[in-house]
Amino acid sequence: MQFVQLLSLVMVGMFAFAAQKQTPAVNPPAMDDRYSVSTVSSALQYLQQQNHADFSSFADKNYLWPLLPLGDRVSIAVLRIYTTDELVRPENAGAYLTVARNAFSMRSSVIEKSDADPRVTLFLLAYLKEKEISNLGIEKRIEYLEGCVKDFTCSSQGEYDFFHKS
Repeated sequence: MQFVQLLSLVMVGMFAFAAQKQTPAVNPPAMDDRYSVSTVSSALQYLQQQNHADFSSFADKNYLWPLLPLGDRVSIAVLRIYTTDELVRPENAGAYLTVARNAFSMRSSVIEKSDADPRVTLFLLAYLKEKEISNLGIEKRIEYLEGCVKDFTCSSQGEYDFFHKS
């Protein structure tokens, strides 16, 4: 029982710290941010500036931890941030895939029950796959995510292992 309380306290602290320092959103958030557009937009912008897909520094995690409770909401936010033409650009698609991977890494963190069902995310992954971005790395990442979002087992290590198994 103490472990659960400690874990809860640590999670609250992480989210409070993460909320303190966020870069401006790519698109200004609406007053009603029920889709977490500002959080997702900040993470996307950060990921595009960093230009890498594996994150380990505390600064990286500062932008990725707030994604844990979002689940499928992350894809709804992406649809509000990017047009379909913008989403298929490799730099935007790559950032989205990293955001989705982090949002589907721990089912128990998802706040809204409806966000635990990856319908919108699976739709967006299918859309990106259909558009054939012509980037083998992105295509492989889409294939990995199509499997792991269903059971919230996505991780950077899992993605690495997926890339190197075949």
